[in-house]
Amino acid sequence: MRKYGFMLRHLALLPCLLLTMPASTPAVAQSAQRVPVEQVSTEQKAHFVENLVTRSVSAQTIEKSGDKGAELKLTEARSLVERAKDDLAKGKAEDANQKLDEALRLVNTEARRLSQSEVKGKRQQEEYERRHHAVLTFLAAYERVARVKQMSSGAKMQMARIRNLVKAAEDKARDGRMDDANDTLETAYRLARGDIREMRDGTTLTRSLNFASPEEEYRYEHDRNDSHIMLLQFAINEKSPPASRLIRIDRLREEAMAMREKAESKALSGKPVIAIEAIVRSTDTLLKAIRMSGVWVPG
Repeated sequence: MRKYGFMLRHLALLPCLLLTMPASTPAVAQSAQRVPVEQVSTEQKAHFVENLVTRSVSAQTIEKSGDKGAELKLTEARSLVERAKDDLAKGKAEDANQKLDEALRLVNTEARRLSQSEVKGKRQQEEYERRHHAVLTFLAAYERVARVKQMSSGAKMQMARIRNLVKAAEDKARDGRMDDANDTLETAYRLARGDIREMRDGTTLTRSLNFASPEEEYRYEHDRNDSHIMLLQFAINEKSPPASRLIRIDRLREEAMAMREKAESKALSGKPVIAIEAIVRSTDTLLKAIRMSGVWVPG
């Protein structure tokens, strides 16, 4: 009986508890109910959006871009702000708020698109300059070697083709067609790189090692030094070694050039044997720099 008496006493309290509870509990959807649009807050928003579409960095970016589509969107956004202000004057805060939201969306979308386009343009320009420099470096070095060699007709045609490709790329870049310019330069670069790899394999710049005199051997070694200078520049352009490694590469290059100057001085003073020793040491040093850059060249 004690057990049932305890239960009855608590059941008797249930009606009182129910009466103290609210008729209905707030639903999750009610807690996320949209805040009503008010006249004062919408007027403040209109002031902010008007500044955005007229004087902000985003508006200036669109105005200076030369992009007709973006300029039309900015004009549309400004028109929406003016219409929103008219709505506010008539007490239509809800309509005004919708127009302000659309103006915001238009300006932000175009400014973001132009920013992404600008980043892409800079990357295209950097790629163009890097490829352009690599191909011109190859042409200059190859022609320097050609001055002391008899270049074959096939090699001459190849060089002419590369020059024509470079000119075509330059014309396209001037017209603002950076994608096409880079594609054309890439073709020229592949051709140049292929020739250099042939040199690396010894199929283009080598000749018989039966020398008639020390002077002839020196000229051969000097030519080989020329080709390694060219290969080093190619390796740096192709592999883009980190700055810390570039410092060491530059030191090796400076050391190699100093030995090359010594060799040339000895050759001019009629000491070809000493000149040969110095130019070979220069080439060996260049070889170390080339390998350090990330391109393997047989010794």
